[in-house]
Amino acid sequence: MKVFILYAHPEPKSYNCKLKNKAFTTLTRQGHEVKVSDLYAMEWKTVADKEDFTELESKDFLKYQVEQKKRKLTEDILEEQKKVEWADLIIVQFPFWWFGVPAIIKGWMDRVLTSGWAYSWPNIYDKGPFTKKKVLISTTTGGPDALYTDKNLNGDIIQILFPVLHSFYFCGFQILQPNLIFSPAHSEVDRKRDLKSWAARLKKISEEKPLPFSRQDEYCELTSLKKTDMDILMRKK
Repeated sequence: MKVFILYAHPEPKSYNCKLKNKAFTTLTRQGHEVKVSDLYAMEWKTVADKEDFTELESKDFLKYQVEQKKRKLTEDILEEQKKVEWADLIIVQFPFWWFGVPAIIKGWMDRVLTSGWAYSWPNIYDKGPFTKKKVLISTTTGGPDALYTDKNLNGDIIQILFPVLHSFYFCGFQILQPNLIFSPAHSEVDRKRDLKSWAARLKKISEEKPLPFSRQDEYCELTSLKKTDMDILMRKK
């Protein structure tokens, strides 16, 4: 299997870096091919703007999606797209900041998942271009798991992560159950345990089944919902 690790953390000694390294060593020892994009080390450009294009269709008024379709993209974007095309599985490793992904991950998604390449009507969701590829979100929180439930002020963490999960599914990716590690800064014992569990899971990752996101044919003209993906993720009936 070919695995692309998309990694974001500004500190090379962080626990997120340990999780990234554990994924790399575990997967390579299992015989998988692995590539890594360390976004902070790459000094990844976060903001989507006209500088993302080597040529512009219109220099007077920027229509970002229209320009994306022209494929006159800068080399840094094209290189990341090549990694996505190469991979069978993408692991997205990041710290859970302000109830979502760090800006540098969002910037990668804004710039790399381009219109006409990652999605185009009606080639979205289960008809998207990446239906044979999987995405695994792996993140760490500052607070304990008890804070991230539907009965707590923070809310259910799967519900909070829904925008990023659904964004990848919008492009057709199969979504695996996220790897959630709660408050790793508080316990060395827990950190070692979670690293061990992460490695054990990765050894069998090729056997995992994706989460049951809804298909286009389960909707009435894509507007009237029979059952939303949020219901599915939250296990509601």
